[in-house]
Amino acid sequence: MASGPVPVFAGVLFDLDGVLIDSTEAILSLWRGLATEHDRALSASAIRDDVLGCSPEHSVSALFGDLDPDTREEILRRVRVAETDLAFVEVPGAREILAALSGAGVRLALVTGASARRARRVVAHLGVAAAFDAMVTWGETARGKPAPDCYLLAARRLGLAPGRCLVVEDAPSGVRAASSAGAVTVGVGDAPALRAAGATWTAPDLAALSVARAAGAVELRLAGAPIAGLSTVAGPATLSGTRA
Repeated sequence: MASGPVPVFAGVLFDLDGVLIDSTEAILSLWRGLATEHDRALSASAIRDDVLGCSPEHSVSALFGDLDPDTREEILRRVRVAETDLAFVEVPGAREILAALSGAGVRLALVTGASARRARRVVAHLGVAAAFDAMVTWGETARGKPAPDCYLLAARRLGLAPGRCLVVEDAPSGVRAASSAGAVTVGVGDAPALRAAGATWTAPDLAALSVARAAGAVELRLAGAPIAGLSTVAGPATLSGTRA
């Protein structure tokens, strides 16, 4: 984005897997096991484009689209059962940035392809449930990432136009979803792939992002330099729009 005054956003939308937690090995183990059972292997491009950051429905369609409908539905059923308890580790800096943003009164949403049960388990484990004003999880939209539906719904639940939302994503599919929704994206991780997918800024990791107050405003900073202003609201978070 061109230099000059930093753009101002009214809400920040976070992906879960790969941004706030690292569950990559557990996710890949699940999908590689399913692929092996059906005599196929997952290529690096399939992992990048059709697994990580994608809805399970997209992954099943992309990886097993040649199989009969009953078999595809059984694969999806097994994913539903297994994904609730996938192992994960916290990403360094996750709690800190959420606490800083919510403490400043910035509206936050969690937008994830994880089930509501797993998402709630993770945010409870991290102790960050109260930071989020809204959550969008697997199955709440007709299409998952890389379609924009989940980010459109999250913006609506926050009462914001998508263009007023800043999204933090780690996967090209998630960046494409956010960009298609009209949001602006900070990509965390593989900079070339994230920029190619449409990320406006890229950071090597979440710890490179920080929150600061300057001249009465709240800024999101990347490696110490301001990239976005953030408007604030009064009142506690409500975690609206989720399903048990």
